[in-house]
Amino acid sequence: MLIGERIRALRTERGWSLAQLSQLVNYSKSYLSRVENGTRAVSPEVARLCDRVMDTDGELTRLVTAAEASALGCREPEARTSEARTADARTEEARTEEARAAGGPRRPVPAQLPAAGEMWGRDGELARAEALLARHSGPTVLVVDGMGGAGKTTFAVSLARRLGPSYPDGALFTDLQAHGPDGSPAVPGDVAAGLLRALGAAPEDVVVDPAERAALLRSVLAERRVVMVLDDADSALQVAPLLPGTGHSLVLVTSRRRLTGLSVRHDAMRLSLEPLSADEAVLLLRRALDRRAVSPAAVLPAPLSHEAVPAGSPGGDVVLAAIAHRCAYLPLALRIAAERVADRGEVFAAALAEELGRASSRLDALAVPGEAETAVRPVFACSYRTLPEEQARAFRLLARHPGVVAGVDAVAALLGEPSAVASRLLGELHAAHLVAEVAPGRYRMHDLLREYAGERAEAEESPEILAACTGRVLGWYLHTAEAAADQLLGLGRHRVPLDPLSEGCRPLRFASVTAALEWYEEERVNLLACARAARAAGSAVAWQLPHALWSFSFLRHHHHDQLQAGRIARSAVGAGAGAPLAEACAELVLASAHAGLRQHATADGHYRRSIERFAAAGDHTGEGGVLLGYALSCMRQGRVAEANGHVERALELFTAAGSGWGTAMALIGVGEALLAQGRPRAALAPLSRARELHRTHGSLWLQASSWTLTGTAYRELGEHTSAEDCYRAALELHGRTGMLAGTAQALHQLGICLSLQGRAQQARRAWLRAWAIYEALTDPREQDVRRSLAGLAPCRAAAGGDGPGQPARSRAGRPALPAP
Repeated sequence: MLIGERIRALRTERGWSLAQLSQLVNYSKSYLSRVENGTRAVSPEVARLCDRVMDTDGELTRLVTAAEASALGCREPEARTSEARTADARTEEARTEEARAAGGPRRPVPAQLPAAGEMWGRDGELARAEALLARHSGPTVLVVDGMGGAGKTTFAVSLARRLGPSYPDGALFTDLQAHGPDGSPAVPGDVAAGLLRALGAAPEDVVVDPAERAALLRSVLAERRVVMVLDDADSALQVAPLLPGTGHSLVLVTSRRRLTGLSVRHDAMRLSLEPLSADEAVLLLRRALDRRAVSPAAVLPAPLSHEAVPAGSPGGDVVLAAIAHRCAYLPLALRIAAERVADRGEVFAAALAEELGRASSRLDALAVPGEAETAVRPVFACSYRTLPEEQARAFRLLARHPGVVAGVDAVAALLGEPSAVASRLLGELHAAHLVAEVAPGRYRMHDLLREYAGERAEAEESPEILAACTGRVLGWYLHTAEAAADQLLGLGRHRVPLDPLSEGCRPLRFASVTAALEWYEEERVNLLACARAARAAGSAVAWQLPHALWSFSFLRHHHHDQLQAGRIARSAVGAGAGAPLAEACAELVLASAHAGLRQHATADGHYRRSIERFAAAGDHTGEGGVLLGYALSCMRQGRVAEANGHVERALELFTAAGSGWGTAMALIGVGEALLAQGRPRAALAPLSRARELHRTHGSLWLQASSWTLTGTAYRELGEHTSAEDCYRAALELHGRTGMLAGTAQALHQLGICLSLQGRAQQARRAWLRAWAIYEALTDPREQDVRRSLAGLAPCRAAAGGDGPGQPARSRAGRPALPAP
């Protein structure tokens, strides 16, 4: 049987038509018909293709090899078979047919990579890409995703050029137009047709059916080793029909979306491009200017008038670093900025940096005059217009979040949607590279994208809707902060009236002090931003939120945050009916901040004004709380008698108001005042009663404070074992609340107790721990601990008292009553 006849028999067994075999092996029907009829020789390539598609285990290839060997072994031409003679002298028609199907010499090897510009930086990403590709065999797909303007096309083309020698059959490039000018992504079947023509297929051989066309493309790619760039993909469904099934080709896909489906279904590798680092961004600017004969060294190195720039930029070029910073390190923005400097001259570099510093004009500045499409805004607009309306609304309203990083629940409040809906929308925006997930459930929008989203919000939403969004998110933060304060201070704490939350808006609730503290630390920056946004909106949240947060700031030693919040609150106080209460709360926050910073004289002025305003507002519980803080300040300054009077007055106010929580606070103050007067035994009863009340009201922090004071009372009575037990109880509670300053204070007092018992090594360990905490907090009480360490040797021989060289047991070492 001739080899052609064997091919026909195998095809018939499988029920295939000649047209179907033609599509699978990418040879025309007419040529295959002549092969089957024996009028054309079966080439080794046709045999290999037929073996592969019909799964014959190499039968046809062996037949062709045997025929050629037999032909070569015959001495006389007459003795050779007709088929061998035909194989040895194929006609020009057959050669032309094979050349046309296989990309022969009559068509150039495709070299379609565009001029995408030189890539600067991205060394780390290139290394990761090459490492990923090195571990892969067979056809390889690498998806390069990132936000618009991140330089994905430049990266993919540069990588394709870099790897070009490994792919001798050519380089293909096609734009899938996910963000094309008409908003219509390319049809996979049309793309496949173009790729087939680039690979040498004649127009009449490109089948019409999309599935058959995709199969034909896979057949052609199976025998080639090409690198193919599919730029600006819309979805995994658009890309999948264009991927090779076998062979050794490389496909680089770029997309503004995370094409997770390609990884799941086609084993594609993924590489996300983020904005450049500060150093890489400055390097890009410098090299871009070098190419335009503009000297970066001559670009006005004088510092700018405002806003610090990132440290560590190469060459210390302040102006270029500022431009890079204000371009938010986005490659497209950086290239446009470099072009603007090059066009206008180096004397305009600092002016451009200043212009970019004004957020309201930044997107306008990042455009090339006369070229509408060479700008950052149109790139973002292309991404935005592809979003479904629900996602588009979420995108533009996210710009109204006061902080930079937003959690899912805060976004839910902003949008007025359930948390599940907010989570889904954020996930979809993350997939589109319009937000970045910087931590589980927490998202950030790139600075320039945030500015664009704000423009869309102003253009597409009414002022009433925007005001409602701001009101919801500010209310959510306020009510959540109040819930956290309840966990920290107890439900009986002093509070001010709040407006109810919008319907469907749910603040967080906390199961423990630890959870409340973690939320506060995570949201610290956002909480200050909320206070500023509330002041700008004329909302009472501007003074209510700092008041809700004073205990956290004091507890965590964030006194500078508290100072900023107090100033915001004070500047937001109006002249309305609630002005006395608002002013009282603002003055309280400022007093607590200055007290924490040990600026006692300034704190006292704010305490006095807060007391006056609470009294004017008729809020006697608030007045009593501030009196206790003022008493603490007086004790720190040695004004014990005055402090005692403020404590007694606070106790009267709390008793009259029926506040068990306030009474417990006042009893701690009574105990501390008695200790200051040298009456430790008298201090034990009020401190014990305070602990009982605070156990009822659930304040671990205040229980810990009372234990520390009780330990000091026992120590001064010479009952060291009881004192040590009290200090250790305080440390356990402070460990649960995370109050570092309270922990350090209890450790210092415990060390004094241990040293008085001659346990010098244990005392040293306690003091060293206290010293480390105070030093980290930049707390001046570190000096007290250092003096204790310096006097450790004389302490070992002492049985009690405050003799020379001993750690102080007096007011300097006594724990502080928590300031309200």
